Amino acid sequence: MTGNLITEDVRALIGSDTPPERNRFPISEEMVYDLADATEDPNPLYIDRAVADASRFGALLCPPLATWKDIAPPIGYFGAGQESHFEVPLPFNSYGLNGGSDWQFLRPPYVGQWITRQFRILDIYQKQGRSGPLVFVERQETQTNQDGDIILQARRLSIHRGLNQDADTPQSGPTVAHDLQTVPLSPPGPDEHVPPPQPSARPQLYFEDVADGMTLPPVIKGPLTTTHLVRWAAANGNYARIHWDLPFAQTRQGLENVVVNGSLKNQYLGQLLVDFAGPGGWLRRFYVQHRGMDYPGDLLTATGAVTGIREVDGIGHADCAVILTNSRGHQTASGIGTVALPRRGQQLPLVWRPEE
Repeated sequence: MTGNLITEDVRALIGSDTPPERNRFPISEEMVYDLADATEDPNPLYIDRAVADASRFGALLCPPLATWKDIAPPIGYFGAGQESHFEVPLPFNSYGLNGGSDWQFLRPPYVGQWITRQFRILDIYQKQGRSGPLVFVERQETQTNQDGDIILQARRLSIHRGLNQDADTPQSGPTVAHDLQTVPLSPPGPDEHVPPPQPSARPQLYFEDVADGMTLPPVIKGPLTTTHLVRWAAANGNYARIHWDLPFAQTRQGLENVVVNGSLKNQYLGQLLVDFAGPGGWLRRFYVQHRGMDYPGDLLTATGAVTGIREVDGIGHADCAVILTNSRGHQTASGIGTVALPRRGQQLPLVWRPEE
């Protein structure tokens, strides 16, 4: 497949907005519990109403990176809803790989709120990859609550690759003969039990205590199992087949194994930053890029360090570099985050202005 894939019809989409889409249901206590359970995040602001009510937020919160849930999306070739996410006409079928996201969190997302989202296509461009042409789609997402207040803004990059004809064309009829690669059976074994992480109370960190080079307490997940991936799909409503369907992942997408969701890895790095901020702080901004794939059986470790401290309008900010590494020694995601931290005796606002 050669030539320019960015046709005039595709180019005309740049700068256009999708229609506003209101979720089918408000954020529910059950949804938030399922999200926290699927990511094994014991933050009491998500799962303990008494603690959340007594906090400065005054009610249960939704994890900030998971405020939208796909409810019963249409089932297509790539999995539930995958074909309808981008609506960019391309001359090949291609799953949209997660190239990275840049979030700004402007208000707390509360249980009971209705979320509406809208996308603007910022750019569409083509590059040549090692295995063929790649099409990049940059979009800006805006989420608002039922009062029209902006909850978050996010710039997202999706990468679409042209596959060879055998992998790109759906097959119909009975079983298609392919040689599947052997993969290790993910844990647990028949006599093993993977215990969930236990919550541990940490004192609130204050801006006066932060210095350049300070390390963030790590977040460790796994070893991941296929059950982790299916639980996450059930919690956020995205059943893309490369995360649970091994024959499809190998024979149709050329992958070694089913892969850990990029959105799930975002949650792990986000938890690292939210835990660092503590209940008195605020995760203001988070940018992440995905650089490799993780598979069932991998142990994932999110680490980070403070790279700079600054004050903005009387509020202390800590800029952090974060990394996700698997037990095979591969760094598969990295990013930067900005955390606002209170000084002793100070309470941070609940509404924030977007940064440039």
